[in-house]
Amino acid sequence: MKIAVIGSGIWGACTAYHLNKAGADVDLYDMWGAGNSRSGSGGASRIIRLAYGDDKIYTELTNNSFDFWEKLSKESERKLYDECGMLWLVSQDDNSYITKSKKHIENTGNNIEEISKKEAKEKYPLINFDDINEIYFEKRAGALMASRCCKQVVRKFKKNGGKVVLGEVKIDEKNLDKKGSITINGNIIEADKFVIACGPWNRKLFPEMLEDTTYISRQEVYYFGVPNSKADEYNLDKIPCWLDLNANNPSYYGIPFHLNKGFKIAYDERSTIFDPDTSDRIPLPELVKRTKSYIYHRFPDLKNIPIAETRVCQYENSLDGNFIMNYHKKNDKVLVLSGSSGHGFKLGPGLGEMVKNILIFNDEIPKEFNIERLKTKDTSSQYYNAQIKYKENKRLFN
Repeated sequence: MKIAVIGSGIWGACTAYHLNKAGADVDLYDMWGAGNSRSGSGGASRIIRLAYGDDKIYTELTNNSFDFWEKLSKESERKLYDECGMLWLVSQDDNSYITKSKKHIENTGNNIEEISKKEAKEKYPLINFDDINEIYFEKRAGALMASRCCKQVVRKFKKNGGKVVLGEVKIDEKNLDKKGSITINGNIIEADKFVIACGPWNRKLFPEMLEDTTYISRQEVYYFGVPNSKADEYNLDKIPCWLDLNANNPSYYGIPFHLNKGFKIAYDERSTIFDPDTSDRIPLPELVKRTKSYIYHRFPDLKNIPIAETRVCQYENSLDGNFIMNYHKKNDKVLVLSGSSGHGFKLGPGLGEMVKNILIFNDEIPKEFNIERLKTKDTSSQYYNAQIKYKENKRLFN
């Protein structure tokens, strides 16, 4: 079987790798290459964790990805995965996200445990827990070095005989049922099946399919410096990754000092529309001010320490935060992977294996990923619902 995978972000790269390993003849296409700075999978790092509220499909896909990440990291000359754990800081009254996560995490053989505020203060003295209601520690969690991971997966794919082609892919959606509707640099891409995983560019390739079911939001990432006198206390071996579940403000999250870049902090908000081709990737002063106010409160020793580096990236959101995985209605040889919604990187290996089983062994696509759900009812993943509600997203198109 000849398969063309369009997009070498982590979804496309892992899909190509698993298909190739299963014996398919796979070509992987991308405009700029794996881990590039403009892609949804680019950038230094991502958090990997199992907590997903009652959305157990994501817990299972992430759990199915751990062995892949661990092996990939061990085989690499540079570290790709650091299992430093994760703190969940609940500063809202509702802790159902964590309590519902617990049973699904335990079903994978792992755990998430509540720790007292007293214990947390003793173990992590750099964090201000005064306004936190509950604290949970998820042991099997940590940080993935994102761009490195993408590049290493593609290296393994090529080593196994896969082919990578760089250039501009164009798709004629109106004539997708006709030969020659998918091209690169003007040349027809020949394949028995196609997998499209182009992240924020999916909407431009498939406006009929995705224009009313996805949108792209702008996200800022900051790397703060750390005090010279305490530099070794801000490393991944001293502080875990963390996320502040807050009902009234954006949910901030972060990764301790890594890759000599700084102390990472970002937020989950999804309220500003972004164009991956034309929008500037420059931080907004009001968001910088807001972030400084938060981190100086949560990590008091960082007060007045400047930002060392910034990054503006994008989320390709579905309207309800759940993934989209569907054959295109005009061509059942074209499988579209979309709506990663800012949380798809960590489980890329598990998703790639799922796609392999769908294409080669005719496994069914999970009902949770069927795009038809967005046309029939107001659905939402629990994690996404905690950030921005479905109806508020629909407002963006009215």
